[in-house]
Amino acid sequence: MIVKMRHVTLLCTEKSRGEALEALQDLGLFHVSGRTADQSAPQDLADAEKALENAEKAATLLKSLDHAADGGATGDKATPEDILEAYARVQAAEGTLASLEREYARYAPFGDFDPAEASLLAGRGLPVTLYRARLGETPAAAQGVVLKISEDVAEKVEYGAIVGTPAEGAAFEEVPPPERRLSAIQAAIDAGRADLDGAKIALSAFAGRDAAIDAERQARKSVRDYFAAKAAMGDEGGIAWLEGFCPEETLDALRRAASEHGWGLSEREPTEDETPPTLLRPPRIFQPIVSLFDVLGILPGYREADVSVVFYSFFTIFFAMLVGDAGYGAVILALTVFAQLKFRKAPAAPFILLLVFSVATIAWGVLTNAYFGAHFAALNFASARWLNKEPYCNIMQLCFFLGATQLSVARLWNAVKLWPDTKALAEIGWTGIIWTMYCVACLVIVQGFQMPAFMYAVAPVSALLIFCFMLKKSELKTEGINLAILPLNIMSCLGDVISYVRLFAVGLAALKVSENFNSMALDLDLPPVVKIPAMIAILLVGHVLNFAMGALSILVHAVRLNTLEFSNHKGVSWSGFAYDPFRK
Repeated sequence: MIVKMRHVTLLCTEKSRGEALEALQDLGLFHVSGRTADQSAPQDLADAEKALENAEKAATLLKSLDHAADGGATGDKATPEDILEAYARVQAAEGTLASLEREYARYAPFGDFDPAEASLLAGRGLPVTLYRARLGETPAAAQGVVLKISEDVAEKVEYGAIVGTPAEGAAFEEVPPPERRLSAIQAAIDAGRADLDGAKIALSAFAGRDAAIDAERQARKSVRDYFAAKAAMGDEGGIAWLEGFCPEETLDALRRAASEHGWGLSEREPTEDETPPTLLRPPRIFQPIVSLFDVLGILPGYREADVSVVFYSFFTIFFAMLVGDAGYGAVILALTVFAQLKFRKAPAAPFILLLVFSVATIAWGVLTNAYFGAHFAALNFASARWLNKEPYCNIMQLCFFLGATQLSVARLWNAVKLWPDTKALAEIGWTGIIWTMYCVACLVIVQGFQMPAFMYAVAPVSALLIFCFMLKKSELKTEGINLAILPLNIMSCLGDVISYVRLFAVGLAALKVSENFNSMALDLDLPPVVKIPAMIAILLVGHVLNFAMGALSILVHAVRLNTLEFSNHKGVSWSGFAYDPFRK
């Protein structure tokens, strides 16, 4: 469910606003409404935000350092600014060294050219011009001499110097003279490398300070949140106030704190033009899905439905079908168990999700007789024979059935929520259209499918229910266009059902890739001494690549079916933002 929120206004004296904010932050229940867009941040808030930004940058930077390095006393007393300053030194040294190396590469073909001697010659009426020309097309001098210094056969160019005046029409590219000798540039490069090494050593001294910097980041976040709440407070006539939202279930604790500290407290239902934060609380067994929502950065809006149960259930099925191999499922299971044992203090929810997904994948692989792309006659159960029967009509029909079922859940859920409003009848009509489109998809794609006779009546009745009850009479003027485009929406419903065939298509593609790599490895015509290592290499590379593609397909297809097709029918826009109480 989505926890019910109350809009709360807290009042205190202007003199006690600091004390009130500290107490409210200790309480950790109040989600503060942000400043309006036309309010500029006060200096203390800007400084706190900058300090937090530095801490976050330093924390990210530390993750890239070699933690095997020995963080000495400097590291023990490190601040985020110390780390960022050391990193800036590394970047500056890298930039200087790269510039010197480019300069060296530009003038290396001319040898240790001395610009001071060239100036002396120019003073005596013999200017020196460095040139770059096509190989074999050495330019001539009208007066003086031409010195060919080097050539690059691969690039078909030559380098040299004209001491005197170039001939008219000579074809070459003039190269500006260097500011110093090549030996001086090399010396600068050596010094630059030493500077870079020193900067890297200084930076590596901070390795292993992740915990301290993370603690500093948390502390700075508390300070930033404090000043943000302070900036959000209004004040007039010696009274200060702060607006925000609080879960209805925690109001008693807030009331007790208000009584204890002498605050005024006003609470009410959020108005339609207010957007409360979303606090998602699915049934306990389905709570791990919230961690997936966090990773994907999605959350239903406060006034939308909590679809966690449906999302979790169908996502698990989609995961299993897209990966589609019991061997891969076993690998995911083993990696999950290993990671959970290694990171015992990490949140359990992601591990629970992966355990569920891996077990479901193993189960699907057993049903389809797929083990790292191999098939075993002894394990070719009736389910595998039915699902793998070519031209794969059975499994495609199963995909359409899953799609129609999930979309029907969305529409019937809407109908229950709307009842006894007559719009519920339109949702029932959409359910009929979904199953009509299921039959149409099967009729077109699944060989031998016969549309049930009763569906010829379901389709027109469903369309009539939608047409008659999707809009109220008062809505016809503003939303009547939806009636005009109803045929297009009905056809779009067919596309939504057919979209679920991606579960079969992507799963089959992954299976064929596995089979082909297996065939490549087994069919090698090589001596055993060479064949075995080559087989292992091909199988390892092939299955790792296929495994990675399976992970990508889950992010693309399993997420899409839940957040687009299903959510469009349910009316979930995923526009919510998380309940983030003001706390330390």
